[in-house]
Amino acid sequence: MWSRNLLVSCNLRKHLLRSTSKIAVEVNPDVQRQLENAELKPQHHPGRCKTGNIILPPYVVKGITRAIGDYPIKTLHREAEAMNKCLSSRHRPPEEAEINQKVSAIQHEIEADNQTPDISMHDLSEKESEKLRKQQAQRIQKVLKERVVAWRPMSYGHFEALLYALGRGSMEYTILTKIFMEIIKRDPQFKPRSYFDFGSGVGTGMWAASNFWKNTIFEYFNVDSSRDMNELSDLILREGNENQQSLLKNVFYRQFLPATETKYNLIISSFSLFELPNSQARKEVILNLWRKCDGYLVIIEQGTRAGFELVSEARQYILKQKKPEVKGHVFSPCPHDLPCPRRTNKTDRTPCNFEVSYDTLPIGALVTKRNSTYSYVVLKAGERDLNDESNDWPRIVRETLVRKKHSICRLCTSEGNLQEIIFTTSKHGKFAYKCAKSSKWGDRLPIKVGEKFETNAVNDNKDKNTSQGNEDENRIQDNNQPPVN
Repeated sequence: MWSRNLLVSCNLRKHLLRSTSKIAVEVNPDVQRQLENAELKPQHHPGRCKTGNIILPPYVVKGITRAIGDYPIKTLHREAEAMNKCLSSRHRPPEEAEINQKVSAIQHEIEADNQTPDISMHDLSEKESEKLRKQQAQRIQKVLKERVVAWRPMSYGHFEALLYALGRGSMEYTILTKIFMEIIKRDPQFKPRSYFDFGSGVGTGMWAASNFWKNTIFEYFNVDSSRDMNELSDLILREGNENQQSLLKNVFYRQFLPATETKYNLIISSFSLFELPNSQARKEVILNLWRKCDGYLVIIEQGTRAGFELVSEARQYILKQKKPEVKGHVFSPCPHDLPCPRRTNKTDRTPCNFEVSYDTLPIGALVTKRNSTYSYVVLKAGERDLNDESNDWPRIVRETLVRKKHSICRLCTSEGNLQEIIFTTSKHGKFAYKCAKSSKWGDRLPIKVGEKFETNAVNDNKDKNTSQGNEDENRIQDNNQPPVN
């Protein structure tokens, strides 16, 4: 009996003791020193980018309110919400090669269909052959419409421009403000003298840029194909009064990209690539913008899979440029210039996106808090500074899971990998753990990710938190989805 109990006890102990794999991390030495000397709190580490509650400038709210005039505000809010949903769920236009491939597949399906008579064209008269070809063509077109997403560029008149400003002005302003704040924090010496906006819309980019660099930017150049968008953008800068002087100086509007090679310090393209008909047109525009850039190029799209694909396509195209005059690197969000691990992983169809929280416009309705996701890339002209170790800090690309005595972070590392780390005080030190615990989705961690190391004898009865951590880990690996779409 004693030997039997001993055997059961040994088997139970083997079940409770297991070998687990941990990831070594090293806090940046300068940050470590500041934390140890209490010069810096973990929740304020330099990888964090706190934005607080971002609200629209008063002149924007005043300008949009006056521009709305006598329009029924409830109808505008309802229509603006519908437009926002439509734009947030758009698909990119299908490429000609994709359409041809689908047509070929449909033709094979029709030929293999048992209901289609096996008739040779040589056995039919010319009239009968023509009739059969038309029938097949009509059937192909019908099936093709079911399988290919219908796409057309958006057309913005005066009414649509108002809806855009009401439904998306606050969201776009918040996103751009958040991106600009990171540029300012990491590159405080950057003082743009010129600004260029492709697809400027109602001027959300100008609102955000002038909020930070109004005293240094001497020219705002806006390009939008809609004349009504440009007119509304100018009207908002005049606080809704056409006879009032614009709040910004040297603001220019065009409906087409200029052919000049004038350089600009800050160039943005926000939510504009979906309006271009194909990949070739997008690449031509992106290269045109990049050739005009001698500072930062900011590209933003919806945080959907389709939006992420367009941003990733632009990022990859710019990084492939070999000529010295168009050489550049990724400033944000990637800590590397390697292929995006989310795009190269065929089994992971989740986009690389980030979440933003914003307040709706306080016009004719109660202000509510909304959430949205976006994909973006900030490209900087010139070579990457290899002496600045902070450029290699990993980025948190999903919501941090804070549990008792451990926190789980999903990181994009400087090696171009997605790495999940379960931070604990015992394995990584209190400062690494506290920095991870206080960091949010989109922040960077001031650490260097090392190799995996093995640990033994982890007792589940003594550390239930580790068991919970493994459950969280498995959940993320099995269902790697963003918490908010």
